[in-house]
Amino acid sequence: MATEYNTQDIVVARRRRNRRRRMQKLFLFLMLLLLAGIIYARRDVWYPKLEGIGTRYQTIRQNDGTLAEGNFPLTVSGGIDYETADMNGSLVILSDANFYIYGLDGNLRESRQHAYANAMMEVAGKKALIYESSGNQFRVESKSKTLYTKELDEQIVFARLSSNGNVAVVTTSQLCACTIRVYDENGQEIYSRDCVDRVSDLAFNPKGNGCSIVLLTVQDGQILSTVRSFLFDSKGEQWTSEPLNTFCISLSVTDSGVFLMGDTRCAFYDNAGQQTGMYAYTGTLVGGSSENGKAALLFENETKRRSSLVLLDSVGADPRQIDFDMVVKNVHVMDENAYVLTKVGMETYSFDGTQKSSVEVSDSYDDFLRIDKYLFLFGYDKIDRMDFAN
Repeated sequence: MATEYNTQDIVVARRRRNRRRRMQKLFLFLMLLLLAGIIYARRDVWYPKLEGIGTRYQTIRQNDGTLAEGNFPLTVSGGIDYETADMNGSLVILSDANFYIYGLDGNLRESRQHAYANAMMEVAGKKALIYESSGNQFRVESKSKTLYTKELDEQIVFARLSSNGNVAVVTTSQLCACTIRVYDENGQEIYSRDCVDRVSDLAFNPKGNGCSIVLLTVQDGQILSTVRSFLFDSKGEQWTSEPLNTFCISLSVTDSGVFLMGDTRCAFYDNAGQQTGMYAYTGTLVGGSSENGKAALLFENETKRRSSLVLLDSVGADPRQIDFDMVVKNVHVMDENAYVLTKVGMETYSFDGTQKSSVEVSDSYDDFLRIDKYLFLFGYDKIDRMDFAN
C-alpha cells in the first residue's frame, strides 16, 4: 500500500505542476496582449519618433559630376540677365534680344527675336509668356511659333501664365492702384478687375479658371498681405484671408490650397482661405522656392558666412532645418525634393530632412534647373549640363 500511495502522490504533484505552468503561460500571454493593446493605443505618441529612422542612414547617392560635351557648354549673349525654364521637356532661354528653344542634347531648335527693353518670361506647360516690364506689350510662344502678341494702353507691372494658356496681366491704372486683365489661349479678354490696393503677386489655380492675388496695405506703420481668391466666370470672390503681417514676395496655388512667402514670415491657407500653418523667420531670408504644397526657405548669417535651409510641408509636419558651414547660393523645390546649390556642389533633400544625393560642381555657377535626368548649371554667360540622379 505504501508503494501505491507514493505513486499516486507523484502523479497528483505532477498534475499540479503542469496546471501551474499552464496558468503561468496563460498569465504571461494575457500580460503581453495587454501590453500590445497599450502600445497600439499610444501609437500617436511613439510612432512619429520612429519615422525616418530607416531612411536617415541610407547611402547618399554620389553623382560623378562629369559635364556633357558636344554642344555644351551653351554660350548666352547678354550675360547674367538671361532667364531659363523647362518648357515641356525643352530648355528655353530668354536673353536681352532673343528667345531660344534648345533640346536636352543642346541642339538649337528655335530662335526668335524680341524688341522688349526689359523682357521677362513665364513658362507653363507647352507655352511661354514674354512681356515687357514697365512696357505695354506681351507675346505667347509655343515650340513652333509665336501664338499671338498684344499691345496694351497701360504699362505692365507683371504678368502670369497658366497651364491651360490663360494669361493674367497686372497693369497700372489712372483710376485705381492697378488693373488685372485675363486673356484666354487665343488672346481674347475674358476677365478684368480694378484693384484699390496694390497687387504684389498673382497665381492661377491648377485648372486655370481662377486665381489668387495678394493685396498690400499699410496699417499702423506695418505692411499687411491679404490673399483673395476668385473665379473668372464670377464677379464675386471665393474667399478673403485674414491680413498677414509681412510683405509678400511670392504666391503659389495647388489643389490643396495657397502658400504665401513673405519677407518676415510665410503661411499656408486651405481652399476656404483659413490659415493652416505659419512660420515666423528667425534669420534673414535670402531665397526660397515652393511647389505642390512644399516650400524651402534659405536664410543667411552674414556675420558667420553660413546658411540655413528650412523645409516646410503643408500637411502640418514640423519644420526641418539643415545648417551649412558655408553660404548657399540657391535653392529650388522640384520633383518633391529640395535642390541646394552651394559654392562647392549640389545637394538634394527630401522634406523629412534626409539628404538623398550630392555632386561636386564649380563655384562659377549661380543657378540651376533639372529637366528629366539632367542638371543644367547656369554661369554668367554659359550653360553646362551633367547627368544627375537622386
